[in-house]
Amino acid sequence: MIKIYGIAASNYFSCVKTVLLEKNITFEEVTQVPCQDPDFLALSPMGKIPCIETDGHFLIETNVIFDFLEDIAPEPALYPKDAYEKAKAKEIIRIGELYLDAPARRHLGHAVFGESLNKIAFDEVRPAIERGLNAFTQRAQLSPYVIGDEYTMADISSYFMLGFTNFHTKTIYDWDITNSYPQIGKYLDFIGERPFITSVQSALEKSLIEIIENSKQGSNGDE
Repeated sequence: MIKIYGIAASNYFSCVKTVLLEKNITFEEVTQVPCQDPDFLALSPMGKIPCIETDGHFLIETNVIFDFLEDIAPEPALYPKDAYEKAKAKEIIRIGELYLDAPARRHLGHAVFGESLNKIAFDEVRPAIERGLNAFTQRAQLSPYVIGDEYTMADISSYFMLGFTNFHTKTIYDWDITNSYPQIGKYLDFIGERPFITSVQSALEKSLIEIIENSKQGSNGDE
């Protein structure tokens, strides 16, 4: 049985969990926060989540895990058969990770854990996300799925990367990207109707709220 290490609040963990559910792969969740503990570093060398365990071996990096799961459970397919279309799906995934999630993540400490707002990040992140959104909307077909009429890994990744980004833009800038990009809002609503997406997103939101509330209580206790 595959074990997936991480926490529900992680958008990357949520991506992998959704793929496991969509492919009807039996798995076990192991609660693990990202950390530099030597025991966890032996499993995930950068201390990142998610990582998966399969037959006593460990894999890290979401894109690698996606490919592995597609190989061991080819049906239902979550990558297109056509080589070019498959590459386009992976291109969209990387756009979401590098140009949406990565800049938004600079605000994670403030938005989730109550740390002081980084003023340099405040000035730099929104323009970076705007460039990422322009790249995403240029490449994504959204008709109705990211690359057309097939539901793929790119839709799973895009849903959680866009959601992560929008949480931070709303929290930091009072900017809902679905108002600026209504086609993205319609797309998120459409993808969000899928049963496995709905259940994983619900767990993500519940876990995130708990972390934020615990962080607030911790901050109040230090005062």
